[in-house]
Amino acid sequence: MIPIARRPLPASISAQLAARTATIVASAHPPRTARASWNSAKTTRQQLKGQLLGMCARPSFCMYCYESRGTDVDHFVPIVRDPVRTFEWNNHILACGYCNQQAKKERFPTDSAGHPLLLDPSVDDSADHMTLASTGLFLDLTPRGRETIDVLGLNARSELVEARYRSWRGVVRVFAQAARDKPAVDADDLEDLRFLPVVDAFHHFAHDAAAGRLVHKAVAPELAGYASRNLSALRSVFPDCRL
Repeated sequence: MIPIARRPLPASISAQLAARTATIVASAHPPRTARASWNSAKTTRQQLKGQLLGMCARPSFCMYCYESRGTDVDHFVPIVRDPVRTFEWNNHILACGYCNQQAKKERFPTDSAGHPLLLDPSVDDSADHMTLASTGLFLDLTPRGRETIDVLGLNARSELVEARYRSWRGVVRVFAQAARDKPAVDADDLEDLRFLPVVDAFHHFAHDAAAGRLVHKAVAPELAGYASRNLSALRSVFPDCRL
């Protein structure tokens, strides 16, 4: 889950969302009206999906797991929890069918004050709340990280764990090769990693380099030092992260 910068919508789409929201607010049964309106809004859903597709760190992939194609417009806060937010742009996330329909569904854990425990990729940086082990498993750093791993089943799907394990190894190999070939890397050297299946592992590798955690993940001290010395290049690839 990599931070995404949410773009402003074209005025025509914003007007559609506002009109449908007004109908829900005026309804005597907001949940029922919201669900019916969403189901009938085929064109609006397609337009929203088109906007979301262009925002992904890995083009066209699920903003939750980054391992499957993004096919659904998910409501971060489910319709049943807050029907008035059904057509709110800030509440829309591009998700794969598994994350949206099988894992998350209408689950939306909150703390005692009602604040979301599930991480929102358009607001939160997952690397502040979880870290990727060299085995491909996510380890929670905070309660929000723990809930997100659980709700989305990030460690429950063996194919995801295996993909992240191989991705982590791939990122380490890329940096090991760079360390042998040149004293420093630049953004162009790293840009291709954003478009490959390794992007989520690369995101966590960058955070680990900044936090000094690479040496605790079976990365040679010399390579960990090389990555740390190249933080400026890493920051340019993940500008929305606090590296």
